[in-house]
Amino acid sequence: MNSTDILELLKKDLNKIEIILRKSIKSEVITSQQISSHIVLKAGKRFRPILLLLSYLVFKKRSNLNVINAAAAVEILHNASLLHDDIVDNSSMRRGQKTSNLIWGDHASVLAGDFLLSKSLWLINQTKSQLVMDSVTNAASELANGQIMDLTLSKSFDDFSIKNYFKMISLKTGSLLSSCSEVGAILAQANKKEITSMKDFGKNLGISFQIVDDLLDFIGVSESLGKKTMQDLKDGKVTLPLIIAVNSTTITNRKKAKIILKNRKFDRKSMDFLYNLIIREGALEKTKKEAEKYSRKAIGNMKCLDESVYKIALEFLLIGNLTRIN
Repeated sequence: MNSTDILELLKKDLNKIEIILRKSIKSEVITSQQISSHIVLKAGKRFRPILLLLSYLVFKKRSNLNVINAAAAVEILHNASLLHDDIVDNSSMRRGQKTSNLIWGDHASVLAGDFLLSKSLWLINQTKSQLVMDSVTNAASELANGQIMDLTLSKSFDDFSIKNYFKMISLKTGSLLSSCSEVGAILAQANKKEITSMKDFGKNLGISFQIVDDLLDFIGVSESLGKKTMQDLKDGKVTLPLIIAVNSTTITNRKKAKIILKNRKFDRKSMDFLYNLIIREGALEKTKKEAEKYSRKAIGNMKCLDESVYKIALEFLLIGNLTRIN
């Protein structure tokens, strides 16, 4: 199975989700609809709706309006977080196009993010499930805290640690993917053990996914990433290869790296020093092993699932993630 097979498998449901997305972002305020369309309808991978659908269909063989609404809701919530993230990071590119904050400004973009958040919660409420509402609202809260933690750590490199890094990505990336797989299982009326297993599956997938993204900042291709290579490093963001390298190197190199990151002076000489430090300390290979470790954990979470084409598709999400760095 590959990504094309998954899209074909879920084609009818994904088409229904697109209809819901288009309806949800309509607004009498033109700028609000323009910004929402710019971020939501410039289709990304629709990874989160796909995860939620598969997490439902692995238990139930036919979808319904509740699961379609929930899948659309998590996609809208994800895009709302991207709007806010781009403002915080002062980003200029997203999915190969100019960011909303660059086109319409920070104020309009942050308010459009709030508009999308409200639409997401309205859709979740349509499921009439308190457990689903609890899962998604908790994920929204954790996601925001993860973004705040990311911002704080990036401004204070002295707080860099493996422990803080994994806490941050568990919140920022793991929380929403965890909620997607949990919500799918809840709506499919799976038992408590199965719901917990799917929740853990999404979290471990999310952690592995973020670690791979960190790696791609150094080894990816700009055109496929939709942003410049080493952009996270230039922005002084917390990434696992950087943390591993700084924690593994000599005291002298560690001090020099921290001075560069504290002063945020990312000229060619400084960038070369940090990049060579990461290579010299074997940080890219060590980071890859961490991504593989969390993928194995996610595979372990799937033991409760019966064999089916949907389980195979979930397994491919893990394989496809690691394929991005192989």
